[in-house]
Amino acid sequence: MPPKAHRPKGKKKRMAARRMAEAEAATASEGGTPRGADSPAADTPDTPDAGAESASGAGAVLTADAAMEAAAAAAATASAAEEEMVGEYHHRRLMDEAMAKVSLSFTTNPKLVHPNSRDIKVEGLTVNLGSKVLVSDATLSLNWGNRYGLIGANGCGKSLLMTIVGRRLVPVPSSLDIYHVVSEVESSDLGALEAVLAVDTEKKALEAEAEALSSALEDAATLADDAMERMTERISDIYERLDLLEADTAEMRAASILHGLGFSPEMQVKKCRDFSGGWRMRIALARALFLDPSVLLLDEPTNHLDMEAVVWLETYLAQRAKILLMVSHSQDFLNNVTTHTIHFTEGKLHTYTGNYDSFEQTRKEREEHQMKRYNWEQDQIKAMKQYIAKFGHGSAKLAKQAQSKEKTLAKMQEKGLTKPVSKEHAFTMKWPDPGALPPPVLQILNVSFHYPGSDYLYKDVDFGLDLDSRVALVGPNGAGKTTLLKLICNELLPTNGQVKPHAHLRIARYTQHFVDTLDLERTPLDYFGTLPPLKDEPEQSLRQYLGRFGVTGDFQTTNMKYLSDGIKSRVVFAQMAVYRPHILMLDEPTNHLDIETIDSLAAAIKDFAGGVILVSHDMRLISQVAKEIWECDNRTITKFIGEISDYKAFLARRVERSQEDFEKIRRGEAVDSRPAELSANEFAAKLIGKRAGAAAGAAAAAAAAAADTSAPESAAPARPAAPAAAAAAAAPAPASAAVRAANRAKAEGLEWR
Repeated sequence: MPPKAHRPKGKKKRMAARRMAEAEAATASEGGTPRGADSPAADTPDTPDAGAESASGAGAVLTADAAMEAAAAAAATASAAEEEMVGEYHHRRLMDEAMAKVSLSFTTNPKLVHPNSRDIKVEGLTVNLGSKVLVSDATLSLNWGNRYGLIGANGCGKSLLMTIVGRRLVPVPSSLDIYHVVSEVESSDLGALEAVLAVDTEKKALEAEAEALSSALEDAATLADDAMERMTERISDIYERLDLLEADTAEMRAASILHGLGFSPEMQVKKCRDFSGGWRMRIALARALFLDPSVLLLDEPTNHLDMEAVVWLETYLAQRAKILLMVSHSQDFLNNVTTHTIHFTEGKLHTYTGNYDSFEQTRKEREEHQMKRYNWEQDQIKAMKQYIAKFGHGSAKLAKQAQSKEKTLAKMQEKGLTKPVSKEHAFTMKWPDPGALPPPVLQILNVSFHYPGSDYLYKDVDFGLDLDSRVALVGPNGAGKTTLLKLICNELLPTNGQVKPHAHLRIARYTQHFVDTLDLERTPLDYFGTLPPLKDEPEQSLRQYLGRFGVTGDFQTTNMKYLSDGIKSRVVFAQMAVYRPHILMLDEPTNHLDIETIDSLAAAIKDFAGGVILVSHDMRLISQVAKEIWECDNRTITKFIGEISDYKAFLARRVERSQEDFEKIRRGEAVDSRPAELSANEFAAKLIGKRAGAAAGAAAAAAAAAADTSAPESAAPARPAAPAAAAAAAAPAPASAAVRAANRAKAEGLEWR
């Protein structure tokens, strides 16, 4: 940021800067138009006398114009690299085959959308993908300050709808900038921190322009007074705009966001091309959070995150006070972030106030009311038809009554009858019985492992797996959870020690990069016909294999490159089942699934006759299926003694402390010396102890209350509320589950050594 040597002191804030803020209308999307790139105020000085020329100073004014043109050119040069980097993504997305098949219409008149409105409302929205109707005469409303969870079945069009909003293909007020995260950042020589800072091209352009104008003012001898005034005013406008953009704290904010997403200081200077796709996706997410647009669109933001980063992101987004629209498969995440839920079903967009649990409760009540009305109407129709059939040709009086009922029936049908509740298509996954194996099924004996040139990930690890094992692996990113699965599957060989599987053990592993295993040019039906165990199977058998995992109807005969990632996931599950595995290894299996499919997966895991080892950040799935939780950290594996909610509380506290320390270091402040943190099990032990004490206290209080019921009410002395209960009653509602978990630990008396 250039020095403020030419910033006029004591000058009132100019209307130009205010108009710059109000007129900011460019879409800032990952791969779209950077913020400020289309804003007239960002390119042209908007001052009252900007076009004035005097006869005596005409030459000087031209010199000033030339200087300002040069400054604008410098600003354009400063952002050229960033625009080129994101432009490739923009071009690719515009040309993708799916969007080429999309047609849409709406009844909202774009000319009637107030440019300064902070809400989005699109009425009569209809979206077609080829001949398939995805949205039919629906209303999409996104109001300022609300955080929306967009939910619906795999393949219903959630991601496509977000793309339509992100590209402003529907009426959006020009005062709102939009950022849609659709892909990882490009592999480049920019460091992670540089890549995040580079996304704000408006700030970079303004800084470059201010630098150029300041340099021109140093040669003031060639400028007339009015030219100097124009340039000085423009510099003042730029600095006022930079103040609004918080340019002075930009690097600190970007570094803090990256830290929350799991980037160490060393990783923040590492070049983007040296990161894996998952880490580059984190950088893309960091860019979106750093830019803080009016409308933020996130499609499965937790997919590439570990639990610790999910806890941090949950807390961060829950504090966002603009518009957020996100697709997520995690009920826990939705519950702790969203204020509203949009249910995308049967071509309609139904908006509910509240998080996912509130939506489920409200929907259940509405459906019960709808079914009651439907049944009542059907009973009325049946009774009227019976009366008409019986008395329509009877006496004049009865015939007249029958005619009256015919008219009533016709009016009911004309007005529109209540439809029965249509449940979203549910299916039941089922893993085949693998058959029995005598124990031990799998042994890990004194295994140590490290990658060449790196420190040990594991040292002298011992454990075993049997057909009744239900294990969830947790731990920080980089602790080696996926590496452990590869060791068990013999994809990696231990540095020391031995992995001993049963001679007849069959293992199936679901990976985060499952798409690499599919032939996307084939349909699921054709692809299954190429699998060795199924080559001689009739087509009907292939359809049954796919149907057991929800790949039905047109999904079976659609080229897989056109299927959603959620449907592709089901194809992979079905493929795994073909080989009748004894042990399932599931590495982030929920990343692309809808909530109903996750529930089906959980039920299938619970019914499976073999063993399961699971890596997932979906805490609800872990709570449903895991019998044991193993923490991978510090080169070993430790059985966690608490519940997954206890582990989340532990992470929440660790994230809070880590963020505090990091920001102090960035500010150059000393980090307070304090004893080492409790381990996860030490933390859980205290939580469990406190819960046991609270339960015993509650039981004693209940027994005392029962004993007091025989005494007269006037004789019963008033007892003060228990301190813990009083504290809980007085405590304000926290912003997110991560905060709530940490506060629960504090309320239960946990002291950090």
